[in-house]
Amino acid sequence: MKQLNRLIRQFEAVYRTTGDPLQRERVNRELKRLKTAKNQIESFHELDPQGIREEEEYEELQGMEFLKRILAVAPKGRTSEGAEVREDPEQLHLSRYLQFFEDEFLPLLSEARLKLDFKHSLERDGFYHRFGNLRRLFADLNDESSRMDPYFAEKHAEDIRQRSFKKRRSIALEADKFFRSLVRFSGDLIDDINQGGSICLNYGDTLQFDRKLEGNRYLENQSVRDALGQLNDLATEIVKFLNVPRIESQES
Repeated sequence: MKQLNRLIRQFEAVYRTTGDPLQRERVNRELKRLKTAKNQIESFHELDPQGIREEEEYEELQGMEFLKRILAVAPKGRTSEGAEVREDPEQLHLSRYLQFFEDEFLPLLSEARLKLDFKHSLERDGFYHRFGNLRRLFADLNDESSRMDPYFAEKHAEDIRQRSFKKRRSIALEADKFFRSLVRFSGDLIDDINQGGSICLNYGDTLQFDRKLEGNRYLENQSVRDALGQLNDLATEIVKFLNVPRIESQES
């Protein structure tokens, strides 16, 4: 069962990311076959559904330390994400990643907390604009699903699925490019600091937050240098989670 679940998740990932209609058709047929086999196994054997879900989630979160932490502290039953996101575990997890990044790491990319030379300051400031665009893509996906008339949705189900697939794929590609850029940017800063460079002017400063206004922050009392390391780790994990083929990411 463990191997079967792993195969299903792998084919689902291919189905979500491929832009080839023929490949999507082949993968969809294989998914149906695998899910039928899974249902047959479950019908003939007394399996604990809760145990299966926990096992699947454990396997999916292997190596995803930030995501484990995010899901552990996320409010139970949170429903702020749109229907499209709530029904898609991958989109839901990406949404939680983005929220965590916005709450805990986007403030690091401010002039007050990360003092850089002129060239790198411009690049740092650009991440705010790019993240805003990424958030708008998510909002558009959620808004459309929430405003959809049930009769229209049923009548045009296949067209809606195709459009939703393209939007989710676009979100994954944009998120991949954004966090790959952060991996490179933070990595360059860390390398420069380790070599005694002068790009980051305050890498030894300790990050402080106003607890009355901002609450307890993940980066509280960490040095700017260590915070950049954490940013690099988070961005690297998200790129790994998205699993966008490198060629596809470069072409988009």
